[in-house]
Amino acid sequence: MHSAQLASTAALQLIASRLESEPELGIDCEFHSEGRYFPKLCLVQLAFGSELVVVDPKQADLSVLAPALASETLRKVLHDGRQDLPILARATGATRIRSVFDTQIAAAFAGLGSSIGYGALVRELCGVELDKSLQVSDWTGPLTDAQIEYALDDVRHLARVSADLRARLETSGRAAWTDRACEEATARALVRPDRDKLYRRVPAFSRLSAAQLGVLREVAAWRDDVAQSLDKPPSTVANDLALKSLALQPPRDLRALAAVRGLGAGRNEPWSRKLIAAVERGLAKPEEKVRAPSREREAVIEGLASVLGLVRRLVAGREAIAADLLADQSDLRALAEWHLDGRPEGIELDVLAGWRRAIFGDLALRALAGEMSFRADGTTSSGIAITE
Repeated sequence: MHSAQLASTAALQLIASRLESEPELGIDCEFHSEGRYFPKLCLVQLAFGSELVVVDPKQADLSVLAPALASETLRKVLHDGRQDLPILARATGATRIRSVFDTQIAAAFAGLGSSIGYGALVRELCGVELDKSLQVSDWTGPLTDAQIEYALDDVRHLARVSADLRARLETSGRAAWTDRACEEATARALVRPDRDKLYRRVPAFSRLSAAQLGVLREVAAWRDDVAQSLDKPPSTVANDLALKSLALQPPRDLRALAAVRGLGAGRNEPWSRKLIAAVERGLAKPEEKVRAPSREREAVIEGLASVLGLVRRLVAGREAIAADLLADQSDLRALAEWHLDGRPEGIELDVLAGWRRAIFGDLALRALAGEMSFRADGTTSSGIAITE
């Protein structure tokens, strides 16, 4: 493969036009997130055809890549794209990113583990040991040749890894499952948090009253707005202790802010005035409390979720698919609660849709209905067998 470092928008435009006829584009990003709200994109590495390209965002307008990211015919190959995808969307202005093939997700469907690292995957499929000596390199300044070659290693083998995994998935009949899982993961990575639910990230929020929750909801959204405006971590605007203090003892004027502990940049103008306005909005509109289940119901839910966990383990072992792809703990609890409530119609559960239902959901429903039982079996990969 040939490699080059781009330094102009014109050169990147030529690349973008060539991508219109390419089947696949490998992508990786180098970024720094320390001390910022939005991670600072320092480098974008691209691989297509026989080309390897390094793009410096300071030297080229990345918006020319937006059509390529949105293309349905150009497969975008990344490894664990959860962080890279939103960074690319922000840097390019892309409103949609389609046809993503995440090699970490694909590896999980291929029986290579749920969270295999890129280095381990390249070693497994390509027999190549990647150099990780520059893993914590500073990407913000002028780049050395060694840094560029190191960065290119993150896309140099993507085409070969992609081809190997897709061949395995086609053989096992799991290609469509993988595509759907990648589509779901891309959507999750690009969704913006609901600003009205940010308060739920504050520890022990459920102990507050409806009026206090109303204030907490508004000041949590205020904190996030200020953090974005300053491009600083939310905790530097106000920490969680400050948000709870504001909810418990709502300040009605600027002088009252002097007594609030943990208030950082949010203490300054004009943010402080906007904070007081947020408090007023919260007081005017209390947040309806979500009733926590009783201890008895919680115990039943946990028990049912444990049973479902056995089903998940059995299916994961039998199908050689990472258990987390089938369902996470919140999925198991949601299914348990749905069953406990009489399986009401109109509620959509991920584990009862698409490929998950085919290999896990239906079996889980049978287990909840008492139509099957389990026994220990040391001859199986999961250590569990079904007795029907």
